[in-house]
Amino acid sequence: MEQLVDRGTIRTALEEFGHAWGQRIDGWRADGQAHTEKSFAQQFWSDLLRTFGVIPERIDLFERSAARASTGGAGYIDFFWSGVALGEAKSLGADLDAAHDQALDYLAGGSIGQHEWPKYVLVTDFARIRVQRLGDAGWVCEFAVQKSADHVDQLMFLAGRDTVTKAEEQEASIAAAQLMASMFTALLGDEVDVPVGEEAPEDAEEEDYLTQQASILLTRLLFLLYGDDAGLWEADLFQRWVEWDTTADNLGPQLDALSRVLNTPENRRRGVPEALARFPYVNGGIFDGMATAGFLTEGFRAALVAACRFRWTQISPAVFGSMFQLVKSKQARRGDGEHYTSEENILKTIGPLFLDDYRARADRLIRNKTTIGREIIALIEEMASNIYVDPACGAGNFLNLAYAKLREIETDLLAEQRRRSGSIDLSMDITLDQRIHIDRFYGIEINWWPAKIAETAMFLVDHQANRQLAAALGQAPVRLPITITATIHHHDALTLNWAEALPKPTGRTFVFGNPPFLGDHTRTKAQLALMQAAWGGDKQLSRLDFVTAWHALTLRLLAERDGEWAFVTTNSIVQGDQPARLFAPIFEAGWRIKFAHRTFQWDSEAPGKAAVHCVIIGFTRDLAAKPRLFEYAHVRAEVHEVAGVKTINGYLVDGPNVLVDKRRTPLAPDLPEVIYGSKPTDAGNLVVTAEQYEAVMADPGMAAYVRPYVGAVELIRGKKRWCLWLADMDPDAPSRSPELKRRLEGVADERAKSKAASTQDWARFPHLFRQRGLVSEVPFVGIPEVSSEGRAYLPVAHFEPDVIISNKVYGAVDPDGLVFAVASSSMFITWMKTVGGRMKSDLSFSSTITWNGFPLPALTEKDRAALAKAGHKILEARALHPGRSLAQHYAPLGMDPALVKAHDGLDAVTDKIMGAPRRCRTELDRQELLFARYADLTRQEEPNEDEASADCTDTRRDH
Repeated sequence: MEQLVDRGTIRTALEEFGHAWGQRIDGWRADGQAHTEKSFAQQFWSDLLRTFGVIPERIDLFERSAARASTGGAGYIDFFWSGVALGEAKSLGADLDAAHDQALDYLAGGSIGQHEWPKYVLVTDFARIRVQRLGDAGWVCEFAVQKSADHVDQLMFLAGRDTVTKAEEQEASIAAAQLMASMFTALLGDEVDVPVGEEAPEDAEEEDYLTQQASILLTRLLFLLYGDDAGLWEADLFQRWVEWDTTADNLGPQLDALSRVLNTPENRRRGVPEALARFPYVNGGIFDGMATAGFLTEGFRAALVAACRFRWTQISPAVFGSMFQLVKSKQARRGDGEHYTSEENILKTIGPLFLDDYRARADRLIRNKTTIGREIIALIEEMASNIYVDPACGAGNFLNLAYAKLREIETDLLAEQRRRSGSIDLSMDITLDQRIHIDRFYGIEINWWPAKIAETAMFLVDHQANRQLAAALGQAPVRLPITITATIHHHDALTLNWAEALPKPTGRTFVFGNPPFLGDHTRTKAQLALMQAAWGGDKQLSRLDFVTAWHALTLRLLAERDGEWAFVTTNSIVQGDQPARLFAPIFEAGWRIKFAHRTFQWDSEAPGKAAVHCVIIGFTRDLAAKPRLFEYAHVRAEVHEVAGVKTINGYLVDGPNVLVDKRRTPLAPDLPEVIYGSKPTDAGNLVVTAEQYEAVMADPGMAAYVRPYVGAVELIRGKKRWCLWLADMDPDAPSRSPELKRRLEGVADERAKSKAASTQDWARFPHLFRQRGLVSEVPFVGIPEVSSEGRAYLPVAHFEPDVIISNKVYGAVDPDGLVFAVASSSMFITWMKTVGGRMKSDLSFSSTITWNGFPLPALTEKDRAALAKAGHKILEARALHPGRSLAQHYAPLGMDPALVKAHDGLDAVTDKIMGAPRRCRTELDRQELLFARYADLTRQEEPNEDEASADCTDTRRDH
């Protein structure tokens, strides 16, 4: 196996290279002889590559045939290393610009696949070398060959130590996904479509045989492709074997033979052909078992050769697993790799949970001139003493990135230790100091294929980290044969005994990940039973999202050990009645929120699945930990951290740690109850549409009973609809109106078919609405149950007493305008956004939490009058445009200035009543006041002088 060469050795070799070729050039100039590029080009490039530990004879690098864009004819590239570099040599004194143009001409000719394109172009006339990074005109350096050693850092890409940008990682991930999709399609055809995510097969036996075998083959090929580029064996050994020793006819049996060789220790091999004997013993279960590649096609072999020519070391650890998990989905194969979870989103979870702290502590040690070696080793040992757990790990993305980032910190610390010892350029037995290993990482995954991928991907990430270690310090730990592995339990996390599966470490247990989201109406009965069992059989928690079962099991695991935890979850767990149910047992167990990301959009990896609105919440029992809160202007906006956070409550607000539960009556002493509208349960027979209205009104048997019927759509958008309100119906009316009789019979039939016995009973009263809500004899106010989250204010309407509101509207009698004013304020819609439920992303109003929990302090007569007057100003502003619907009045980008001014006036009054000395500037300002007032009114917490923000300090007087 080749070893990575350290920088000091490379620099020394470059000095020798520069000296030797400098003497040769001096000799050429002295004797006046002309030498063509072909005479010495291969030797020049070979000598240069050897200084970086590359053995040219083992890689097919020279005289690559390629088309030229300028002529259409074929030529030969002097030196071509797929995915790395292209080199052109010209005679001594030749124009390097012309050589560079010729190199680009080959690349533009069309015969070199995009996945093979090099990152660098090198040109030389033997006396000088010019290096340019493709796509970056500013990255170019040119130097005399004798000065090569001075440019070792610019040439380190030849040793496989190149800086890869995030954009390049993304491009590489897409290219890799396309290559894998090509191989999968060549194996099974383009129509094969296997579900991924929660719907994926749990066991291999649930898939058909060919798909199962293809899955195993691709896993093995992933390992071989990466190993070819990452120094697990001779560079490009697998590629040369595929291209030189196989044909389409024998590729399948040859791959089977190679798998057996890789799974056999060298001292137990007998009669192995030389081409296969050069592969090392792997171990680790990757090549174990009787899976067979079968007979393969020319198309598959071509796809495999193309994949061999790609540089797999460019792939981000965050996408190793997903890239191969998703290849089985037809839609994902055609999706150009857009489904992968980004590093950025994963780091939102593991960063503030543990990574940011370890990075900051490492940086302080490195900066501090008085740091001693024991302190560095102590931090490394602390990181290595923990275990890191993803109990819904999928293909291992979170584990992969967590390991990679911890190893980066460890490498920086070891490099600093060596720098202080004055031995930075010397090799060493790094295994003596390198402590963080993949056997400290644990996953639980219900589906067999991602679980298998996660095991393989963790080893590849380990080797990637070892390469980075070698680049900094010299020789890396030797990992073949594999003896250290991550533990991925292929099991249902909700039936596995976590305490037995996850050993108790000497350090801490960090639990993190992205468990599945399933709401109250989408989970199965079996899943509900599992969730209730996780919560100890508590049926009161049955309406929580399925994801919270992982919260329950984490609480149980960490009850007897030191640790912290964080999950990506649906944002529904911080809305409506869920926070009080979920966070009460968490807080009672001594946990507090360590950090939180407020709602943002997380694009699902599973193709065809809608993006979800997520939050990330991390928990700690450390009372000294400073809470961190991350905010987004909108769900797709960039993240920013909120400054000066003191406490994060269950609604992800910096405010008192209170939980708003359902109430039967309003908390605010001055607010009346709001009442649900009426629900017909009628199959549409008691409702009159605009198209039916004229005919119904022409029927004397029905016209007298027609009343305006308003739901949320009618209230907001001004649509027209009516209903037959038959509470005082003449019993003989149906006999006089065939249409009324038909409609009532339709209502009775609909109710009789119901599964609910109570609804069946109402089939005896088809003329009455099934649920009767507010029916007012005086004018009243209507509030829609659902409203778009994009509106700055809740659209509230006034109605005459003849209006019947549906079950999608809440109503209240409002003689002095107090209800209208309060519901129309920014303070109320902020409360609704914060503690209310959601219908998808739209705001959902409820009487029990949103209205009854609104913490409006006791009002003076002056306060009531001010609110009523400010509310009337809003009605006056609306009256300036009487033809507009409320949707038009409150269009986010089209509100009339007069209406905005009126709302500003209402907010000034409301903010002052809530305790603000001046208008609150932000939603967070209002949230802090709201929770402070809620704490006051419920006596859950004594008010603190500094509960409000700097912009909205609480100076509330008693009202």
